[in-house]
Amino acid sequence: MIYFDENKNAYASEIENPICVISDELWKEVCSDRSAWEIENNTFIDLRDTEEYKQLKLQEAQGQKYNEAKTKAYAFLESGEALYEFEEGKHVEATDGNIAKFTAYALNFASGSTDPVAWCTKEDETVFLNQEQVIDILQGLGMVQAQVWTVKFTDYVSDIESATTVEEVNAIIIDYHELI
Repeated sequence: MIYFDENKNAYASEIENPICVISDELWKEVCSDRSAWEIENNTFIDLRDTEEYKQLKLQEAQGQKYNEAKTKAYAFLESGEALYEFEEGKHVEATDGNIAKFTAYALNFASGSTDPVAWCTKEDETVFLNQEQVIDILQGLGMVQAQVWTVKFTDYVSDIESATTVEEVNAIIIDYHELI
């Protein structure tokens, strides 16, 4: 048996003047989730079947799944697996760092430079790129990132927001690798 004092603290051993007592089995089910129960008028109330509790758990699950979708999007883009193919068999990783580098190259060309820039592809091949190629690659990298953020991420957010149960939220598999 589990015994509760006037401060709603639970005790596994008998206490003097408990305000309520519940079974060990029930306590094992609810003890890790303080929002699953309440003591009102010296009566233990299991809240797990209430709409308020279900909505709270749904919102928690949605928040966790949203964070998972965002974290996995960043991780995918920085992993080197999100690629832009600028020539057959030649790829650039769509990382923020590479976008910054290609932006710098484009600005260098815009300021009058005509010298090609050297780049090591994902396949470890050194290529020399002119202004047009740099701009094309920069646009392509932006399209890859847009595919992740404005298409796939927003699809996941829509799925998360439209879920009506915790089970539906948990069934959403976040995987950006399918874009490859």
